[in-house]
Amino acid sequence: MNLILTSIYGLSAERVEPFFKSLRMSGYADKIVVFTNQISPECRAMLGEYQAQIVDFESLGLQLAYASLSKRLASAPKAIYRAYFKHPHDVRCLIVNCWRFFGIRDFLSNLEVKPKFVLLADVRDVVFQGNPVEYVFQPGLSVASECVRGTIGQSQGNAKWLWEVAGWREMRRLAGRTPICSGTIAADHDTVMKYLCLMTEHMKRSYFWGLFDAIDQGLHNYFIHNQMIEPLHIFTNWNGPFLTLDSEVVLPKNKNRDGYLCNEDGSVIPIVHQYDRVKNLFQSGEPRPDCWKFLKNTAL
Repeated sequence: MNLILTSIYGLSAERVEPFFKSLRMSGYADKIVVFTNQISPECRAMLGEYQAQIVDFESLGLQLAYASLSKRLASAPKAIYRAYFKHPHDVRCLIVNCWRFFGIRDFLSNLEVKPKFVLLADVRDVVFQGNPVEYVFQPGLSVASECVRGTIGQSQGNAKWLWEVAGWREMRRLAGRTPICSGTIAADHDTVMKYLCLMTEHMKRSYFWGLFDAIDQGLHNYFIHNQMIEPLHIFTNWNGPFLTLDSEVVLPKNKNRDGYLCNEDGSVIPIVHQYDRVKNLFQSGEPRPDCWKFLKNTAL
């Protein structure tokens, strides 16, 4: 059995359907599990159409992280603090980006049959160009590098998140490294459980920041760059199963004649993340595969 897990919080069916439609179009026929909160009946019906198992959860936290430290501290809703004092260190008070790791950990722990392959993926901005289980992943943890032209120190978000979870000294030590994206993670069952236990243990230590910030990205970079889980496989863009498009420039040479985004060796990249951050991903007149037919010419 293979398993793909994601989460939906307050998003419309139209916004997340490309994930599920492209995944089933790719030939993936195994299990999809979706952790949901505040979704519409239309979204729930759409998930049923794609045979996705729904796991409802209660959230007492924020949906999205704040953009900057000053804005976050000045504008954090009183409801979060009321929830925090009413339910001390209750993980339901964490923003969904952070809470999801606890839910996924508990779900996998209770499975009677261990899945052979597990993919954790964001839902809002992921499209599958191919069946992810057909890629030959090696045992261990497989993660996606962001654009190698950027560094943690050059990214306000990545630098801030790493500082929040690991401190100023660690942030400065890793400032020159390439950010590793926490939105697409693949592993065998035992390895992903090690990762989830590590993530949830450290999330509790950084609980205050997790109330209103996406510290999972900071922890993810901390774990990966310190090689706290092994075997570890880091894939750069255009060279593996993941493509993280933020800050990337997509050229005609990056597509095959059918329009699929491809690696340097010509193979189709099965998992494309952050496609909505690229303006005009497909130019007028370019061939467009069925999995991309939903996409408008401009960035969403």
